[in-house]
Amino acid sequence: MNTPNNGQLPAAPRIFYIPELLHLIFGFLNKAHNVSNACVCKLWSEIALDTIWRDVDNMIHLFTILKPIRRARDTYGGDYVFVATPDVTDWTRFQKYARRVRSLSVTFRSSTIRAHVGLLLDEVARTRISLEILPNLHTLKWIEGDMKLCLLFLHSGLKHLTVSCFRDQGTLLADMCARAPNLHTLILHIPNNENVDITNYVQVIARNLHHLKKLVLPEFYYTSSVIQELSHMKDLRVIEFDHDLSVGNGNPMNVESFNPVLTEGSFPALWDLSLTARIDDVDRFFKEKFAPTKITTLYLNSYKKHAPSQVHSLLLTLSQQCHFLSRLHIILLEKEFTHSELPSDEQLSFATLQPLFAFPHLTWFELLHKYPLRITLDEVEELASWWPSLESLDLNSEPLYTHEFTLDLRALLPFAKHCQKLEHLGIFMNTSGFEMPPVRSLIKPFRALRTLNVGTSKLEHPGAVSAFLSLLFPPWCKLQYGVTWTSCGTAEYRRLNPAIEAEILERVDPWEEMSALLPLLIEVRRDERERMQALQEEVEELRIQNCLLMDKAGMRADDSCVVA
Repeated sequence: MNTPNNGQLPAAPRIFYIPELLHLIFGFLNKAHNVSNACVCKLWSEIALDTIWRDVDNMIHLFTILKPIRRARDTYGGDYVFVATPDVTDWTRFQKYARRVRSLSVTFRSSTIRAHVGLLLDEVARTRISLEILPNLHTLKWIEGDMKLCLLFLHSGLKHLTVSCFRDQGTLLADMCARAPNLHTLILHIPNNENVDITNYVQVIARNLHHLKKLVLPEFYYTSSVIQELSHMKDLRVIEFDHDLSVGNGNPMNVESFNPVLTEGSFPALWDLSLTARIDDVDRFFKEKFAPTKITTLYLNSYKKHAPSQVHSLLLTLSQQCHFLSRLHIILLEKEFTHSELPSDEQLSFATLQPLFAFPHLTWFELLHKYPLRITLDEVEELASWWPSLESLDLNSEPLYTHEFTLDLRALLPFAKHCQKLEHLGIFMNTSGFEMPPVRSLIKPFRALRTLNVGTSKLEHPGAVSAFLSLLFPPWCKLQYGVTWTSCGTAEYRRLNPAIEAEILERVDPWEEMSALLPLLIEVRRDERERMQALQEEVEELRIQNCLLMDKAGMRADDSCVVA
């Protein structure tokens, strides 16, 4: 851009030279557009290059800047190699781009591909002119690759690391911790075919990563001994597990019993805890003297059969011990049916959930169980009226036993009336025989709802249901349906009974069709409300004008003229 003779830019073009604004705008553009932006001027070039190279997901492309790369024909599979050995000039040029990289993600698909980059990285390590190849790198993802190769990119400024960990790599893990001692987040992927000594690995982590704030492991690796080791980490705030089978899974037998022994000062900073364990074991765990009672989030998976009394006891214990708890997820994944009819003694009820009323700060609650929740419309009204601060609630929206209902669409009305902050609602309902309420003005729409999860609810009379929901939903609200049972546990456990799976698929299809129509109806309702509001404003304006004219003419409101 050319500037005027006095060097001052007009006001409009001047805003395009504000660095903060350019960073924001370029962040929304794709790589091709930012390549063009880099050619505009020096300022734009610096900011565009920062955006282009901030997040790198192609390591080979990155090192092509250093020297062109080819596939060697004289090696098995064709290793990546430089066409010539990089020299000091090449590295000086490379540093201009390397300092911009903040995140590097490398995913290896097979053992042969892991070998293909070995020679390339050896050449990088041998010729580099500084220890830190990517000096400002704060996030590294090294998936399914050899941990030894990722050591090249580790340094004290790295904050977030995702790495695949294989058997007998405890020494290598210690080396990794020594090179990146200031990690805040560590995510370990452990392939299912690897029988690793996870307790030994966690000991290495606990003794070397003193600033670690978040640890993520596959689901069945949080054993009693692992929790004991982690309890000594002074800055650990989040303990999570990953359900994705690609990151590993672990052996469910490892968490059959959960009874860690904690000492004074355990988990001083922990606020988010995820566990897979029996309900009664977790109940006993939180009754212990040094339990982490200051947590604000608890996510609990259990694959064992539990009586409603055990769930009630756990909720009661948590309400008494964990006064800061704001998010609670109880996922009961045992799915075997022992009766053809619904066994009332195994069904959770509103009475089971009564301790929820004693939580002073709870705003999120999720419950999953194979049998429908036994709750009435009056109890839903009581729950919603007591819980106006609710932000997310899933009352077992996807039971696998789907032949008995206690709620219908009217169960949505109390939440719309009392819970103005509610963003997610999951509920299992019966829509058969539903009729639109005669007085629509009594229906108060949701203000903040973003998703309604109907799970395995059965849809009948889609016209009446969609018309009713269009009165309740804000324009941005989405409909969810189906099950999440197939996303937890081992690969074998994720398989549903064929008859149950077929029934669920049969129930999902009508909801899917209606969800495509619902946004159009919501838009029509919104236009209708806007027209009604405009009409009411016009009538009010006419009324005011009429009153002014009558006052000016000295007429009273009860004056009248009758022409016979």
